Amino acid sequence: MDSIDRVEIRLGLTDQYRRQAAELYYEAFRQKFEPIMNSQEDGVAILKESFDPDLGIIASYRDKLVGVAGLQYHGRDFVHFRAADFVRQYGWLRGVFKLGLLYVFFAERQPKEELTIDSIVVHPAMRGKGIGSRLLEAVFDYARVGDFGSVRLKVVDTNPGARQLYERAGFVPTETHKLPYLRRIMGFSASTTMVREIT
Repeated sequence: MDSIDRVEIRLGLTDQYRRQAAELYYEAFRQKFEPIMNSQEDGVAILKESFDPDLGIIASYRDKLVGVAGLQYHGRDFVHFRAADFVRQYGWLRGVFKLGLLYVFFAERQPKEELTIDSIVVHPAMRGKGIGSRLLEAVFDYARVGDFGSVRLKVVDTNPGARQLYERAGFVPTETHKLPYLRRIMGFSASTTMVREIT
């Protein structure tokens, strides 16, 4: 995977890419998932069933998924963990406990007038080739069509490369939450909200 000439960007996560998307997500957020999921196999199995395909913008290259932007708005999430999947994987008590931990760490209220980017993940072999920027442009187009006033996202303090990408795309930091208690568990200790106005 050494060229982006034939990378296709489109709305919607098709079934053929569900497992690849789950693998990309788990790898990108391994430090967050590992304290909760028992293994990568468990995490991929649960993630694969948790996607809302209508809220994904994907980048594909030669029938391989090379990037995903997940969206949130109006109470809908690209990644929506379900109790049934956790109970099936871990049993009732442990499953509900693990799901509760995920909601404590990841759930947040979304302003109705904003489109939120849940996350952008790019295949390691395609990073630095403009895939993230193309996914962001597709998100901005989606926001314009949907008449959203702005696009919102969060970036953690241990991912300065992503923050630089977002700043180049016009995002402005609006607030930072210090989370020192998450350093040992999740690997980061601060989260910054960034917003880009849509005109």
